[in-house]
Amino acid sequence: MKPHLEKAKAALGQLPKTIFADAGYGGEENYAYLESEELEAVVKYSNYHMEKSKSWQNDISKLDNWQYDVIQDTWTCAAVRQLLYRYESKEKTESGYGIRRRHYRSESCEGCPLKANCTKAQGNREISVSFQYLRYKEQVREKLRSEEGYALSVRRMIEKESVFGQISINWSEYQ
Repeated sequence: MKPHLEKAKAALGQLPKTIFADAGYGGEENYAYLESEELEAVVKYSNYHMEKSKSWQNDISKLDNWQYDVIQDTWTCAAVRQLLYRYESKEKTESGYGIRRRHYRSESCEGCPLKANCTKAQGNREISVSFQYLRYKEQVREKLRSEEGYALSVRRMIEKESVFGQISINWSEYQ
């Protein structure tokens, strides 16, 4: 996203205050860039629509359905077992953006009646979490579920889809 927006900024002199993009652009690096440029992001993340479904909300394997204890820095799964902090890792994307992940592991999944629905791992359940990405997702979720965000999304669908539709129709006429 950044290279495209930098080209647009160079050509136009500035960027619009609100950026719309498909869910394919809804990653931590892009959200961080938009935040650093003080731009409003109306950019869904990949599982935005799925997480609203009943099956997603009832899926005990999803981190979104677990509880996080800030004070103890632990996650609690559906079986009320704690996943304890182990270590933090850092990775760099191709462009050099750094992602920090915190890694957690269950004390014990042995004998857990929910394990088959929670993980396919042989041992204890492990997760890695980017709290920065979780923060961005929450901001986007709040924006998209607001009246203003909903109106912007609808407007984007109408404007973008009609243009793509016209291009497709016109393109097929010349083939």
